[in-house]
Amino acid sequence: MIAYNVCQPSPENAACRSVEVVLAPSPVKRGLLPFLCVLTAAVSGLAVALPEAAYAQSERRLYGKRYAPKRTAAAEKREKAVKPPPGPVLAVVSIGRQRVSVYGSTGLLGQSAVSTGQAGHRTPTGVFSVIQKNRWHRSNIYSGAPMPYMQRITWSGVALHAGVVPGYPASHGCIRLPHNFAVDFWSMTKIGARVVVAPDEVQPVEVAHTRLPVPTLTPAPTTTAENAGDAQPKAALVALSLNQKAAEANDASPIGPRLLNPMERAKAAKAFTAADATAKAKAAKLAVELSAQKAAEANKAILALRNAEMALAAARSKLDAAIALQDAAKTPEAVERAKSAAAAAEAKLAEATKVAEEARTVESIKTPEAFAAAREAWEAESASTAAAAAAKVADRGTEPISIFISKKTGRLYVRQAWAPIHEAPVTIRDDEAPIGTHLYLAMEPIEDGKTMRWLSVSMPSGPTVPESRGGLRRGERPPAPPVQTGRPQETAASVLDRVEIPEETRKFISDRLWTGASLILSDQGISHETGVYTDFIVLTR
Repeated sequence: MIAYNVCQPSPENAACRSVEVVLAPSPVKRGLLPFLCVLTAAVSGLAVALPEAAYAQSERRLYGKRYAPKRTAAAEKREKAVKPPPGPVLAVVSIGRQRVSVYGSTGLLGQSAVSTGQAGHRTPTGVFSVIQKNRWHRSNIYSGAPMPYMQRITWSGVALHAGVVPGYPASHGCIRLPHNFAVDFWSMTKIGARVVVAPDEVQPVEVAHTRLPVPTLTPAPTTTAENAGDAQPKAALVALSLNQKAAEANDASPIGPRLLNPMERAKAAKAFTAADATAKAKAAKLAVELSAQKAAEANKAILALRNAEMALAAARSKLDAAIALQDAAKTPEAVERAKSAAAAAEAKLAEATKVAEEARTVESIKTPEAFAAAREAWEAESASTAAAAAAKVADRGTEPISIFISKKTGRLYVRQAWAPIHEAPVTIRDDEAPIGTHLYLAMEPIEDGKTMRWLSVSMPSGPTVPESRGGLRRGERPPAPPVQTGRPQETAASVLDRVEIPEETRKFISDRLWTGASLILSDQGISHETGVYTDFIVLTR
């Protein structure tokens, strides 16, 4: 476990270092020490109320040119030293404690002090996910203030990043991390990692419940590449490798066919559709090239026919002119000359007629061929487009699904790879009673993949923190939360008893459920922060 103290002496925490210097034992006169303490507290208080321009200037000054967003050998070395943990990662930020805790499938991975939003710029609370990562980010709001190892959780400007952590809320809404922990946290997470920001301290707990979804396991197909037949394209045969291995395992297994989990099925579908899309794209390319060739041949035939018909018309005109001269001839010599010209014109007409007939025959063949090739090319292009879309859907199928159940709307929503894929109504019993906000994260499969180990984080319903919490000064203790009366707060297990999901929707979820999947139950609806390139974002404040 990695631990970071609030006032750890380090270059990235200049404010804490200055406090330690002032308060360190020294031969200072008794009358001067209180003055220094008051002066330090006054400076700290001013930091909370800085205007935006001064805030950016202060951030640049405290973080300094020395710590501006630039690649350093020490940071790179630290990044490489931290190996990403297996399975999903969950970060829980406590505004009241000014602390972040990071959890994985093996338990607590690390803890650190943080600095959240000051008064007037409070950090929103709720359920988020990492939607963007940028090592050397600069703020596009606060005059390019450095924000190294930035991990964005909303597109409106809230992120976790390295910065000054004085031990109290001092940011403009972001969650500042000590530099070393920011590097470590960066190395732990991937895009999509869940982040919970809570007003008070909350800890994840394991939960098991019969109403939590379970993955669907299906027997592996017994068809192998050898008996697939000649009708199966070679490119698609490559995509059967996962199923082929499963089939071989079936033959060797004394207890029956091996069962495929949703991720294995998704990977097999991804490989198959990718091979199919590649093959159809190649076929479409060949069809387009053939269509272009046939079109060129048809155009050439049409041009030849037009020229032949023009030559035929010219030959007829010459013959008509020769016949007219013959009729108008007055002398025997003129008649002979006219007859000779008419005979030559007749010969040319016969030749032009023959050429025109041949051109007409060629055109009658080439034009339908061109139209047929164009139709086949269009069909091949359509098939390629559909195959590419199917491959994209299959590729999305390898990502964890996210499920959101809103008491406010009475509906269940499913997203995968940040895209909505399903929506259905749900029934929540005792609709007037709040349920709070609960996140369930599928950490790993257990019982041979028949079910999942779930980690849950719960935040109570209703405001539990006064509006002034975001503006606490250093050393000020937060007031106690209001005493709860009436119905007890729902727990992660008890709230599941109130939710009834249609069987068809349960099957839809089970067919796609695997490690990294998340389920959110909340009184709230879909936040305005949820949109393109985001997972579900639920704001509780």
